[in-house]
Amino acid sequence: MSNLATRVQHTEEAVSNYKATDTSVLQERLVTVEERLQFNSDNIDDVWESIEKLDVEMGDMEDKLAGWMEREIAKVYEIINTGNPLGQ
Repeated sequence: MSNLATRVQHTEEAVSNYKATDTSVLQERLVTVEERLQFNSDNIDDVWESIEKLDVEMGDMEDKLAGWMEREIAKVYEIINTGNPLGQ
């Protein structure tokens, strides 16, 4: 027998013991995992969008607070410099 014929016979023997298996449960589990993955991905996208909005709002609030603090400190500075005889 040739080498090729031996390989073919060996492959046929290996395949002859093959039994069909039901993969429906595995497929259902894969679908469930895919659905959960998509759900979690969508939730992460929503959370990321919310964080970006909060970041913009916090930046605006910081700018307003900085402006207010500058105005208030300027008032205090003016009071100290105009009302303090030692400052003259």
